[in-house]
Amino acid sequence: HGPFPTAAFCPTGGVSPELAPVYLAQPNVVCVGATWLASAKAIAAQDWSAIEAQARRTAAFRTI
Repeated sequence: HGPFPTAAFCPTGGVSPELAPVYLAQPNVVCVGATWLASAKAIAAQDWSAIEAQARRTAAFRTI
């Protein structure tokens, strides 16, 4: 949590499903941007079940 240990952050750039748990393990990271949740391809195909499945996997990264 570096030089700002009391500031809360929401990283949005460069976050991937592989890196999200690393970010979320930091005590001052409260959430992350997750553009991978709904890819343009899945939206265009109206593949709502795939988007839901990815959202469920992502939600499992951190439980409060």
